[in-house]
Amino acid sequence: MEWIKQIVQALVIVLLQVLLFDHLQIAGWGFPMVYVLILMNLPVQIPRWLEMFIGAAVGLIFDIWSSSLGVNMAACIAFSFLRPILLGYVLQDVERVKGEVCSLSIGRIDYVKCLVFLVVIHHLMVFALEAWSWHNWWIVLLQTLLSSVLTILIIMGYDIFKQ
Repeated sequence: MEWIKQIVQALVIVLLQVLLFDHLQIAGWGFPMVYVLILMNLPVQIPRWLEMFIGAAVGLIFDIWSSSLGVNMAACIAFSFLRPILLGYVLQDVERVKGEVCSLSIGRIDYVKCLVFLVVIHHLMVFALEAWSWHNWWIVLLQTLLSSVLTILIIMGYDIFKQ
């Protein structure tokens, strides 16, 4: 039953990303990528291979939607690879977490730490791969900063509302 809830939640997030968040911008520099919430909220007990596969699938969906040739897929795979490592580092006792990862299950401070780190890494990869050069490194960093702040605020708002 829990996996049905996860699938429905993922579909809602995909629709919201495509229909709403893809049209929100901060002066053409900040773009919310709330779809990373699908990857962040996966259960801790999920096998590593499945987590990586889901990351690849989510990234592929948004690459197809935005015609970005693997940029989102690479960033989502990195997100999926780093998430269990970071959760293990931050939580020490990952086994106590049951169900999806959220501020209720792991604590607000630990959730924010993990979320900020993973979102910044994801967004940095997306913008660096899109630019394909560090010639205008300040643009990549500005887009990463603004998009990360916007994404984190939306995700935290959702997390607070969900409680």
